[in-house]
Amino acid sequence: MYALIAGTVACSSSKPATPVAPSNVTPSSAPDGSTLKVTPASIQSPNFDQKLTTPVVTLTAGPATGQFASGLPLQYRFEVRTSANALVQEALVGSTTWQVTANLLPNTRYTWRVRPEYQADAGPWSGVGSFITLDPFIIDDPLTNFRTVGRQVGGRFTGEGWQSLGTTDAIDYDLATPCRDCRLEFDATNFGPMEGFSIQRDVKWLSMGDASTFSSFGAFRDHPWKMHLVQRADFPTGMEIIWRNGGNNDGGGDPGDHRIKLNETGVTFSSSRVYHFQLDWNKEGYSILINGVEVFEDGWDYWYEPAQHRISLGCYPRGESFTGIVYRNITLKKH
Repeated sequence: MYALIAGTVACSSSKPATPVAPSNVTPSSAPDGSTLKVTPASIQSPNFDQKLTTPVVTLTAGPATGQFASGLPLQYRFEVRTSANALVQEALVGSTTWQVTANLLPNTRYTWRVRPEYQADAGPWSGVGSFITLDPFIIDDPLTNFRTVGRQVGGRFTGEGWQSLGTTDAIDYDLATPCRDCRLEFDATNFGPMEGFSIQRDVKWLSMGDASTFSSFGAFRDHPWKMHLVQRADFPTGMEIIWRNGGNNDGGGDPGDHRIKLNETGVTFSSSRVYHFQLDWNKEGYSILINGVEVFEDGWDYWYEPAQHRISLGCYPRGESFTGIVYRNITLKKH
């Protein structure tokens, strides 16, 4: 087998020939099957069952180096496999980074490895990395493209998103099946403190429940799956959450009316700021964050599962949507 590094041997009658540098190619394969004298490439990312946050899967490895010479023009062979070790895709590229182009299943664990190669010779395989693909959004609605994937009830679109113009404006998102273990996120701006003070109402950023009740004030108000997130009109940073998971009692039982009412939250509302809302819920309860700070948290032992699960911006069944608020970047996904 030919050496990777060509040495020039000087001929002289007075001096012995200069030895050729050690070859980076082994004369026969090593126990691991490699024939190239290089260190293994290293797994960098993703790894350790990392849950991806984007549908694009980009694998990144640390470079290999020659044992007896540096600067070899190495290529890298990437392999992606299922958890059952079935080969999904492989590629030989001239970089330590490679983007997978195969159609991977959502929310599924895959493994990967990489090795350096030069011409017809291959170095040792790296260790094995692993990742879990993104579970695609159930709702993905930026609202900045002058349209919605939901059902628009009044309001208007602007370059910043969808704007509610009155207390009965909304966008409805009806789900095919109840979302029981989920995260809902959205951004909102153009609202200040105590927005409902002038109309003597506690206005709502968001409501959820059974779609069959949204046409009736009384039916929505009394339903055992009602939820709404409230800005209080009587305190500048006051908020309230009512989240029923199958009961309409006020005792906070389980199931029941999981209600928290705060005079002060520490969240300063300003129409010039953008607020990122994150709501998580599962069988253990719920939590609500604003700009990364937890405002509400409560526990239960029951799935939130209205028969016809609807998520709605604002709260038009009660005529308590914000006026002037702008929403954008609505997403819903399973945990």
